[in-house]
Amino acid sequence: MAGSRPILLLTRPSVSSEAFWAALPQEARDAVELLINPLLSIRVTGPLPELKGVAGLIFTSANALDAYRALGGLPLPIPAIAVGTGTAKAVQAFGFEVHVSGGSADHVVEYVVEHGFQGPLLHLRGAVAIGRIAQRLSEAGVETSEAVLYEQDLKPFSSRTREALSQDRPTIAPVFSSRTAQQLVRESAGMDNIQFAAISQAVAEALPGGAAHKTRISRRPDRDGMAELVAEMITDAVSLERRL
Repeated sequence: MAGSRPILLLTRPSVSSEAFWAALPQEARDAVELLINPLLSIRVTGPLPELKGVAGLIFTSANALDAYRALGGLPLPIPAIAVGTGTAKAVQAFGFEVHVSGGSADHVVEYVVEHGFQGPLLHLRGAVAIGRIAQRLSEAGVETSEAVLYEQDLKPFSSRTREALSQDRPTIAPVFSSRTAQQLVRESAGMDNIQFAAISQAVAEALPGGAAHKTRISRRPDRDGMAELVAEMITDAVSLERRL
């Protein structure tokens, strides 16, 4: 029965949440009830920056690619550095020559420097971003600028989500960014059945200290690593429910 299964709460924008759901093994999908409630909405603002003379682009989110495309951006014969495998697949499918860093802002900076990329590079991002990528690369000798293409607007839980989470059922909530983590904490105050799957230590630290015992961190800071972790957490939750 659906009502007795654990809940998988996905809080990224709908397209990203659906892509993550599709990345999970069928066995994991069959074992949970899916609940999608985006806590951030993407609002494209632009403008599309001047790209003449740019030697490479940096994408730290598939949302940046979506905004770039919405603003009329086209595939260019220059390298694109993607933060992780999920973003890389989208960037490659769009038509760029893609390079995958390692899943975090730190990995992007390290990858660009270690692989000898020459500037000027351009980091396409949202209004809220972490890691100071452009600044750090410029300080390391790789001229890099940045362009804000979209805003990330916070959203609350829907009444349907609140009703579902009020039930006495284990809930697994993957968290991919510090800002989403903070909004999730605000919206889920008083709900004690949520376990968190954090994409990185930095994201885990955005959760309250009291959530540490309910938080597990992905072994790799990318979508594939998170899919593995969430599948493991689903298996554990189902196994625990069977023993109760």
